[in-house]
Amino acid sequence: MSSTERPGLNHHDSRTSHERQRATAMGVISREPPVPSESSSGARMMRPSRAAARRGPLLAVCGLCGGAGASTLAYLTALAQARRGTGAVLVADTGGPTAGISHYAGVQAPRSLAEAAEHVHASLPTGQLIATTSDGLRVFATGPTLSGTCSREGVEVLLEHARERYTLTVIDCGTLARDADQIALAAATHVAWVLPASNGAVNRGRQLLDAIAPHGSGTELVVARHDPRERRRTLRELRDLARDRHAPLILLPSVPELAGGDAAAALETAQVPLEAILGAVRR
Repeated sequence: MSSTERPGLNHHDSRTSHERQRATAMGVISREPPVPSESSSGARMMRPSRAAARRGPLLAVCGLCGGAGASTLAYLTALAQARRGTGAVLVADTGGPTAGISHYAGVQAPRSLAEAAEHVHASLPTGQLIATTSDGLRVFATGPTLSGTCSREGVEVLLEHARERYTLTVIDCGTLARDADQIALAAATHVAWVLPASNGAVNRGRQLLDAIAPHGSGTELVVARHDPRERRRTLRELRDLARDRHAPLILLPSVPELAGGDAAAALETAQVPLEAILGAVRR
């Protein structure tokens, strides 16, 4: 289907609404810009791999309080996997005012996930959706946006197609304050709950998790970001929090600033916890 066609308007279409939405998404999300390098490795990453055909995992990264570092963790996790060169990796957010993913990646997609979902729901063409970094990481995130509503079906269709195309999809769900964040969380195969390793953050995080049923996938991680004020008591409370969610506890050290696109130092600093996260996602 051409990206300029409007399904159901140019001819009689007997498909269901969900099938038309899926067809629209299939036609547009695959239109990626070429990676900057024309190397053979870049060309291989452009083609869906066998792993992608089997539906790759979808990791939702959710902050348990403001400033938890969800965007930082989502970007570093996706970048670490992308640099392995074992298949195309997508990092996304749902849109919103912070725009951490596009800021760290140094590239912007034309539309946010929430905006694209509205187009899919209306069976309208979305145009090109994916931007690509110099590392070959695919990015589905824009600059700051203030859109508040989105189509649940549209988000689900786009994320399902992402799982079919990419070996790993990582989505920054912020603090779950927006509908799109909660829809993405429900669609995820794995969840990383992120919080600073401080007493106040643990208490706030526990209150939020008490209101959220264990994720249907059964695969959750608790990632605590280093706080220089942390105490042994805080570590005990973090272990208790993780145990109550039946989740491993992963401690993330403070990482260098990611702005400017130079993430090498941050990746090196966080190498061990990132490997633990990716290992959990692969299992």
